[in-house]
Amino acid sequence: MAQINLERAQRPTRTQRDMGATSRGQMFRRRMPASARRQIFLRRFVLAPAREALVNETRTEIDDVEAMTTDVKALVKEMGADVVGIAAYDSRLLFTDAPERDHRFVIVFGMSMKYDCLIDVGPRSQGEVHRVYYTLDDMAVRLAQQIGSYGYSACAQPNMGDIPLPAYGYLAGLGELGKHGSLISPELGSSFRLVAASTDLPLTIDGPKDHGIEDVCASCNICTRFCPGDAIKPEKKEANGVLRWHVDAPACLPWFYKMYGCKICLMVCPLNARGRLKAEFQKVAADIRQVKDAKGMVRLIEQRTGEEYTNLDGDGGDGDGEVSSTDR
Repeated sequence: MAQINLERAQRPTRTQRDMGATSRGQMFRRRMPASARRQIFLRRFVLAPAREALVNETRTEIDDVEAMTTDVKALVKEMGADVVGIAAYDSRLLFTDAPERDHRFVIVFGMSMKYDCLIDVGPRSQGEVHRVYYTLDDMAVRLAQQIGSYGYSACAQPNMGDIPLPAYGYLAGLGELGKHGSLISPELGSSFRLVAASTDLPLTIDGPKDHGIEDVCASCNICTRFCPGDAIKPEKKEANGVLRWHVDAPACLPWFYKMYGCKICLMVCPLNARGRLKAEFQKVAADIRQVKDAKGMVRLIEQRTGEEYTNLDGDGGDGDGEVSSTDR
């Protein structure tokens, strides 16, 4: 594993856009499934106001940090998370518009998406994304409030929170950053979403792990070849002081908004076949062999869904796309 060097890291700037700022953004929202719009409402107006934990004035002293860490991870798994890890809180990895907190740790956890929905690349896929995001946000708020009951500060960190979730997922040992700009998990492949909670509750840090993913991405160009916007670059680039795989957001966004959030790069990732999605990935592998490249894949998706994407104007967008964390 080529460990990511954070010595020159600078706070990143979000890439999301204001709701309804453009006609294309309004179109994107109108085309969302009703379930996705409801879940966005719940996340923004119900869960987001509850992000900050109410802190119990009577603090429980933590004598056994290892046991506390085990209990927190067990709680997260009981709530429904598939993977969980602990990272050190690093103010250099806050978004530029986020407040600094007196926190020391970030609990990061992920939940698998239904792979058959992911590869649908349409309203069903978009509905699954927002179902998982809503479920994760709800879990993070409940976790933060549980920590608050111990007398410690905590804040849920959803996809539109203070931190870039893929970076913290890497620091928590949950996976490695893929060439497509999203975290790749050894268990869940590319078909999952992340959330986190930051806190000053004493915990044990997991730290980055070598899952062998970096080496695969270095020699694999499937997501690069199948990106319809040619937004995934074969070489690493320094961004915010960090040398890493880079996605060209302006090139990605038009297709992101045209194709209900797209996700082609996530569906074709061969690392999906390493974990629990091995059998399900075989259908996509057959499609990859058949269509050869991005144009062929878009044509195949159009044929299967009856949608037309190639000539659809998709420039612009709004914040509901949630690509602020390079997380599609």
